[in-house]
Amino acid sequence: MTATITRLIYESLIDAPLLVGSLPESQVFNRPGLRMPNAKCALSFDQKLGHLYEDALGAIIEASPDLDCLASHLQVFDLSGITLGEMDFVVFDRAKKRYIHLELAVKFYLAVEIDGAWQFPGPDPRDNWQRKLERLCSHQLRLSGLDEAKVLLKERFGIQKMAVEHLIYGRVFYPVTSVERPAIEAMHSSAQTGRWLFVSQVNEYLNEIETVYLIEKPLWAVPLTSSLLSTLRVMPIDDLRSMAAERCVMFVPPASREPYFLVPDGWPDL
Repeated sequence: MTATITRLIYESLIDAPLLVGSLPESQVFNRPGLRMPNAKCALSFDQKLGHLYEDALGAIIEASPDLDCLASHLQVFDLSGITLGEMDFVVFDRAKKRYIHLELAVKFYLAVEIDGAWQFPGPDPRDNWQRKLERLCSHQLRLSGLDEAKVLLKERFGIQKMAVEHLIYGRVFYPVTSVERPAIEAMHSSAQTGRWLFVSQVNEYLNEIETVYLIEKPLWAVPLTSSLLSTLRVMPIDDLRSMAAERCVMFVPPASREPYFLVPDGWPDL
């Protein structure tokens, strides 16, 4: 089963719809040249989701014949030794003879209408899309353009010019009570979506369901296919309700074409 989950994660990075399209500061990384790693290239699931997918993308880049991963998690310091930031990947595209600063993100946001305006907090409500987008555009995607980064890149790799590109995966989830599906800023036209509901809404909206498919966190970004469903644990709805009393839980109702988040009744003011 571990090998199957690993394969699904690799496939999702190569083929899954993106959450975010091009930004003024960065274009979407071109994925047709990406290749599947060797079947023996395992992943460690005992880490944060972002780190897991960074490891997976690093393995994919290494397996792709036209790409060289020159560095990952490359830290940039100022003259006093203070960290200015970290570049996810420094990649050389052999086919196009160019260097790329590549940023990766895997994010999930739940649309909430407050006082007539839509907001997009994450399962951890301290995260939200506007804050993440501002951080991306003002800092992460500009990091390789800093003088300190330019010196580092030239001295270590001989790089004098590089593009800035990104891959941002994930989903936006909408309330089961809402007909509207507002887009987050810069949302990709083919972005994946889902639904969310509170624990207290289970009886109203899932009253005839006895079991669901639980989606463990490493698989949150994987598209909902028969291959994914075959790996998921079937869970009684009452057990899911108990689990979601403490944290947001992703699941799939029987015959659903999209995943759901079940969230604590106190969310997002946890």
